[in-house]
Amino acid sequence: MIIKKISLENIRSYKNGEIGFPRGSTLLSGDIGSGKTSVLLAIEFALFGLEKGSLSGNSLLRMGEKTGSVKLEMEISGKNIIIERML
Repeated sequence: MIIKKISLENIRSYKNGEIGFPRGSTLLSGDIGSGKTSVLLAIEFALFGLEKGSLSGNSLLRMGEKTGSVKLEMEISGKNIIIERML
């Protein structure tokens, strides 16, 4: 599986954001509170949804918002796959 791009709407610190991942290894770095963990949690949510006792929708949703979404674009065995989940 190769992650190509993630789009976030009202996910934690991201109002609207899109991050492209180049081929190869990617390092997420930044100051505390810059959104590194938010990206990883959004990928987990896109792949596995909300797991009871682990990740809650309220912990992902941007404060004060009622809806949010994650769109994950990836490549698996040469096929482009898009997963989109809504909160």
